[in-house]
Amino acid sequence: MTEKEFPENHWDEMRRLMEEKGAKAVIGFIGDFSDDLQRRKLYALSNQAFSMRDWKGKNFDDLVRVVEKGIAEGLRQADAADDPEITAKRTDYANALSYNLSANLAECWPGDEDPREKRHFSKGLELAKRCVAWREELKKGPGPFSMAYWACGMHNLSLGDYNAARADFEKSLDFAVRNAEEAGNIAECAPGGDFSVILGHGYLGLARLAEGDEKGEGVYQRAVEAFEKTVETVPEQKDDAQFGLDQLRWVERRVFGRLRG
Repeated sequence: MTEKEFPENHWDEMRRLMEEKGAKAVIGFIGDFSDDLQRRKLYALSNQAFSMRDWKGKNFDDLVRVVEKGIAEGLRQADAADDPEITAKRTDYANALSYNLSANLAECWPGDEDPREKRHFSKGLELAKRCVAWREELKKGPGPFSMAYWACGMHNLSLGDYNAARADFEKSLDFAVRNAEEAGNIAECAPGGDFSVILGHGYLGLARLAEGDEKGEGVYQRAVEAFEKTVETVPEQKDDAQFGLDQLRWVERRVFGRLRG
């Protein structure tokens, strides 16, 4: 077996610390590294590994504590930088960690039964809003804005603020269409269309349905059908389309399962 490279070679120790002592011990472990780059890599690994891998006592609260410290570390390094380009890169590091944590807190991933509470959705919404602000500061293109507004909408949907969710998903879809047009993709909710555009229609339809707008059903079903036909007729997009289809159906079951009591 080949020796694991940094930072993966520290995963077993970080997992042990998390299982035995909690988030504070993991944060202390990372803080003992004097090199800025090493700390950034360790926090990035923590964000991915503590959310996606199994560990004893796995919970979202400790995940949030560790990753929020990583976000703070990125911003500290941004403030300490003399070069505006480095400041932007470190801010973007915080932006990426924040988005990934927000996405991990969302209840939209097919098969993910990990228990989430209202506080997790509220934290996910807070993180997503920070992403919107950072993406404005960093002058990002339409794709990153579509993703950030999607995260806002998803958490508002889970929190039961359906009006806000609908508004967020409208913004997310608008940015997705712009991004698809700039990339030369099919910017329509149709078989073979841009993944984010089809997905955006699906989420918008769900939010409109949750608001009580019956026309949302047609918007949602059009997205479902577009993904279904893409799976059947566009081999190179089959896997992504199936994932989008599974995601929409998963969210529909969870959100409307609550509404139905």
